[in-house]
Amino acid sequence: MAQPLTTVPHTRSSTIRQINLQAEIARLRQLGSDFEDLHSEISSLTLTPRTDARQQLTSKIVSTNALVHRAMECLAALDGSQYTAVPGSCPSLEALASVVLAASLAASDLALALEANPLEGAPFPGPSADEAAVRKARHAEAAPTMAEHLANAAHQLDLAHTGCYYLASGITRDLKQQAEQNQTTPALKITDSQHAVLTRLSQGGGTRYVISRHGVLKAIDKDRATVNVTTLNALLKRGLIGVDTTTPLHQGQRLHLTAEGHRSLAQHKPTAAPTQVAVTFSATKQTAGRTR
Repeated sequence: MAQPLTTVPHTRSSTIRQINLQAEIARLRQLGSDFEDLHSEISSLTLTPRTDARQQLTSKIVSTNALVHRAMECLAALDGSQYTAVPGSCPSLEALASVVLAASLAASDLALALEANPLEGAPFPGPSADEAAVRKARHAEAAPTMAEHLANAAHQLDLAHTGCYYLASGITRDLKQQAEQNQTTPALKITDSQHAVLTRLSQGGGTRYVISRHGVLKAIDKDRATVNVTTLNALLKRGLIGVDTTTPLHQGQRLHLTAEGHRSLAQHKPTAAPTQVAVTFSATKQTAGRTR
């Protein structure tokens, strides 16, 4: 009878990148200020249909999309960085994604205003008409639609600028609270073998999975080297390792250090090797014998 194939799942990248969080906070504040400036410009904008409106809207669309790009850069920097191990980071990252959405909606509304703007050109051949009257009617129809889209864009930019300031303050608060907690609460003590597993998983995460129909549980690090399951289970039970249970075991579940795991890893003091102690004791005993 053929044996079932064993498939080792592909490990997903979960490397924690070390970034300058204070620089990211400053970048968010500057982004919020730029959203606020653009909001003020659009709020005070008065559009007159035709070419002037096209020129005004084009420049604002370009500026808004540039801010969308910068917001996505901030999200990319924070996502996957050491900030993700800070309690409260998940809601902050979701809020930053909402800033990207608000700015994108603002750019979309400006584009809709541009689309509604009647441009002048030659009509298809047909019966003659009063071109001046037609133009006036088109402008009268377009003006309120353009104004509505402009107001919507300003509202979305206001949400984006408020979100950036909220995030900058929230991240600052999260980091302060984490620092205070680290000073007042000692980290969980770990053994040298647990320290070794934490060290390996801190350098890119790992994966646990079932390799056969018999339900044998295995684990590997990012280099696909085997991780001791007993030690891993102890770390999971103590909350030092987190696991992504959104995927089934047979596909592989991603492993990562929690905030407590990082603390225990940083504060661990390795125990003295027994052999080294024995050698020292033996040498001391021989020296004492010669003295007598």
